[in-house]
Amino acid sequence: MNIEQVILGFIYGEAMTGYELKKRFDESVAHFFGATFSGIYPALRRMEREALIEKEVVVQEGKPSKNIVRITEKGRQSFADYLKSPLSPGVQKSDLLVRYFFGRYAAADQIQGWLLEERARLAHTREGLLHMRQGALNDPDSDAFRLKTLEMGIAQLEFSLRWIDEELTKQSDGGSGAQEKPGREEKA
Repeated sequence: MNIEQVILGFIYGEAMTGYELKKRFDESVAHFFGATFSGIYPALRRMEREALIEKEVVVQEGKPSKNIVRITEKGRQSFADYLKSPLSPGVQKSDLLVRYFFGRYAAADQIQGWLLEERARLAHTREGLLHMRQGALNDPDSDAFRLKTLEMGIAQLEFSLRWIDEELTKQSDGGSGAQEKPGREEKA
């Protein structure tokens, strides 16, 4: 899976500008596939060179021209091929989990800070997904697939929040996390 495939999915049914694509990323798939303008625009240039999309320049009075991209037949075929291809293994990256893995080298208050920071971030993201889910429920054009991906994202966040709460409870009860186990020494 790459950004080009996600873009093809978005423009499969309607032409969009780069700005509209970014907005669509943020309002629908950001919880499992993030994109920035610095990723979208180079991808659009590559896709145009490969004839997966075509660009229409719309001149606007008093404003910069608007570039509207639409999928080509070659782009539709590429997207169909992607949907038929085997799934790529997903890899979740987590700065918290990497730090927590090495937590035996950190102070307890530092670990607690990581957990609290991540908890606040995840709670904020969860609220955003709940808002998006409500919007999807109220949108007659929204489909079950969008709703199910939002529900999966919410469930994953709720699991992570429960795990963090359990770890914070262990920390406050004097549990481990930051202290090395007896007999364990760092290898040089």
